[in-house]
Amino acid sequence: MKIIFTIHLLVFTSFTVLAQNNSDAPKKKSSLPESLLNLDINSNFKVGVTDDGINFPIKAVIGSKNNGIIIGFQNCGFKPLAVLEYTPKGLENQVLQYNPDAYNFQTKYLNSHLNIPLNNNGVVKKGMALRLGYQKSIFKGLYANLSADFCRIQTSVSHEYLVSYNYDYVSSWDGTVYTYSSSVYLSELETKRTILGWRLNTGLGYTISLGEAKKFYLNTEMIYSVIDKSKSTQGKMSLMGGIGFRLGTPAKTSYDGIKDVNTVPVKR
Repeated sequence: MKIIFTIHLLVFTSFTVLAQNNSDAPKKKSSLPESLLNLDINSNFKVGVTDDGINFPIKAVIGSKNNGIIIGFQNCGFKPLAVLEYTPKGLENQVLQYNPDAYNFQTKYLNSHLNIPLNNNGVVKKGMALRLGYQKSIFKGLYANLSADFCRIQTSVSHEYLVSYNYDYVSSWDGTVYTYSSSVYLSELETKRTILGWRLNTGLGYTISLGEAKKFYLNTEMIYSVIDKSKSTQGKMSLMGGIGFRLGTPAKTSYDGIKDVNTVPVKR
């Protein structure tokens, strides 16, 4: 009987010690520290038809552990556009300056081009895009996001037209009136043109934390444009990479409530 009691006592003591050890054991730290803001400074790499029109993206994630709202900025590049809707205003006056008898004007649109210097690739590197979206952590440093880019560039645009017209010629011999047709290539400058566009993106990225505090990290992200209405030189797919910083800590609020409440019945 004493032997059985001793065995039960040892087993109970072992479970008690294990329970104490588990409760007293330090909690395992999360793989990603909590932060108020993640800030990525990246560079854009060529993938497919992507060129150097967009090469300096900045992305901030307001949240913690790769979760949060995305607010980003990047410069935009625009190629010379084939068609820009515009109604000519002064083409008839240009014809009348050297042929006052012209009439019956017919205007045919040809093309448009941005009237600012281009780089070697024929890309206008003067624009800005705002990125808004949401990012969700998947596992450790792996994350996915959904975002929309809103692109804007303001510049002068030159529009090319073929203008056809008629004019009358009176013969000096017999006074007969002859009607002739002619045409001329003319251009008209639109001094301030705002070009807007948008793009819907999905993204998949990974962060590699650096240091014991993990406040710095290396970031790489692949972005695919599901819908592209931006008129930008950025291709359907782009690859970004750079360095990131985890800034601040989330604000925490706490209060002490009433733990024990004793009630006493009221005698009537």
